[in-house]
Amino acid sequence: MSEGAIALAPEYAAKVRRSARTFVEKAFYLEEFYGKSLMFALVPPVGQRISDLDSLVMTIRELRRNQSRMIVVVSPSALPKLMRRMGRLAPSAPPPVFNPSQGMRSRPYPPDSTVAQIYSRLRAGSVVVVSMSRDDADDLTVFARELASRLRVFKLLFLDRGGGLIGKDGERMAFVEEKRIPRIMRTIRSKARRDLLRAADLALKDGVGSVNLVSPRYVYEELFSFVGAGTLFTEMQYGWVRPVSIDDFEEVEALIKRGQDEGFLLYRDAAQIAAILPSCFGYRIGDEHLAGICSLLTEPYRNERVGEITAMYTLTRFQGEGVAGELVKEVLEEARARRLKYVFACTGEDRAARFFARLKFRRVTARDVPRSKWRHYDAGRIAHLSIFRLDLE
Repeated sequence: MSEGAIALAPEYAAKVRRSARTFVEKAFYLEEFYGKSLMFALVPPVGQRISDLDSLVMTIRELRRNQSRMIVVVSPSALPKLMRRMGRLAPSAPPPVFNPSQGMRSRPYPPDSTVAQIYSRLRAGSVVVVSMSRDDADDLTVFARELASRLRVFKLLFLDRGGGLIGKDGERMAFVEEKRIPRIMRTIRSKARRDLLRAADLALKDGVGSVNLVSPRYVYEELFSFVGAGTLFTEMQYGWVRPVSIDDFEEVEALIKRGQDEGFLLYRDAAQIAAILPSCFGYRIGDEHLAGICSLLTEPYRNERVGEITAMYTLTRFQGEGVAGELVKEVLEEARARRLKYVFACTGEDRAARFFARLKFRRVTARDVPRSKWRHYDAGRIAHLSIFRLDLE
């Protein structure tokens, strides 16, 4: 501990870290949503209970402060409850009411006059609430998708009590690429759920930036946390890897600190983190934030012409989607371009050890990597590390 530092109780320190992390995550997503349009579709019976609306109202309040634009599509029975719960956030003008069964055969739908009306209301107040002519989940799903496609909104969120998709392993499917949707639909028995997936598929094909399927109780967590709480659908293949820019450094630093808090990454202080940021690669999905990071550290091992793969971390939402493999593939290409003799990696985590073994890295001892790696390193800590090396020459 540095001179003058104050020791916090462990449980309080953990709480402070969690609060700071949540704030940082929310700040990143608010930056992404700044000035963008988001649509929330409350699929009946969502909204008929006040508890369905608490998380949504919190979300609307944050986005309004952020100068984002919001369109909320709601059933007629849920409309009065939503307007009361929104309070001062509710638009002053009476919500327009639509009957999707009328006019669907004409194109474009919704017509230009509807789009112009919604735009005028967004300019006046940043939040527009629209309602259906009757309580019908199919009608609302179809209309929300049609309207989102017509407006080309940045994000469409279906709020459904069933929440996000669950895979065969019983785990939440946090991320689904658009081309996988038809295959997933064949495994779902519920017609209502298949209709939601079909709507997500068509919206992405029509140019909507991304689609989320989430329980109304967790829409805030879905939008403002790296872990998420529902299922995110995107059109693009998972993403791409590229070196991070200096504008990404703050986001990368937040991911490294998160990985440290979760026990996946070894602890580094602020100066040590700053030293690896310039050599970081990031895996980015569409217009979303980074899904994973990895650094190729070479400066400490310049004389040996060696690189260290370090700070490799993938967000929980995207684990199992091949993100880490793509990151290491790009890092190895860079290592060969730098004409390095070999790269190595150290981990205290079993899953990471199995990952490097699958990539044909061989397990070695501390003597098989540069001695400078262990300068100021605790000997007891070294004994608990798994060390892997891949020769490039």
